[in-house]
Amino acid sequence: MMIQDFRKDFFTMLALLDEKMPFAFSRYNDGEALILANQKVGCKGEWEYNPKKHLSFRADLRKSLLSKDSRFFYGVPSWDTSPEMHKEVLRYIQAPLTQITFAALFANANHDLFLKECLPRIQQWPQDVYFIGNSRIDPRLIHKTIGVKEIFPIQGDCVRFWVKNKNEILGYLDWMATRSDNSLFLVAAGPLGKILIHALWEIAPTNIYLDIGSALDPLLFGKSTRAYHKDAANRSLILQWQPKQNL
Repeated sequence: MMIQDFRKDFFTMLALLDEKMPFAFSRYNDGEALILANQKVGCKGEWEYNPKKHLSFRADLRKSLLSKDSRFFYGVPSWDTSPEMHKEVLRYIQAPLTQITFAALFANANHDLFLKECLPRIQQWPQDVYFIGNSRIDPRLIHKTIGVKEIFPIQGDCVRFWVKNKNEILGYLDWMATRSDNSLFLVAAGPLGKILIHALWEIAPTNIYLDIGSALDPLLFGKSTRAYHKDAANRSLILQWQPKQNL
């Protein structure tokens, strides 16, 4: 399925969407890699991981990398930009390489493609669409941009939110995911999103769970939040996988 080609894997993901058959795609970038390495890391104003306080979060993040289901796909940091982070995430994944691609599959040189090809498919999805993401996003913008049946807002720091409310969150996910089949779940919840996608797949592998990250931020927040949203060099970057001789 995935061949670790930045452009071709994007179209493979697009084909999976067109099939409208259940699958999950969860993306692990540098922040997740640093959490796995138990290093202090955060995203200003969004979340912070403290290695002395949040080891249970790290454990849940690591466990989210253990799916062997053939319909569960993982994205990892690009080898050419973050070689050590690339290795840190890969070492925990048990799925075959055919289920592994780039974490930035919807970013950089693929972002315009995402807006052109993926967004219309999301907007025209024939079944229910759910959104899991930052509570600071205006619900009216979510409904206007993608049209959703339900929104699950992540309150404040997503790491603390999970640590304090894990059981309640899992209960609500169960309620959301078991009500229908072939629904589309869009997840934009930082490192917590990876844990949630794995949990959702275990609860109901009858839906599609897509980790969109910051790909829709310019539309949902009304501004650019990442360099690839506005910087020409970032928007033209075609990421590369680790050469076979270096594996």
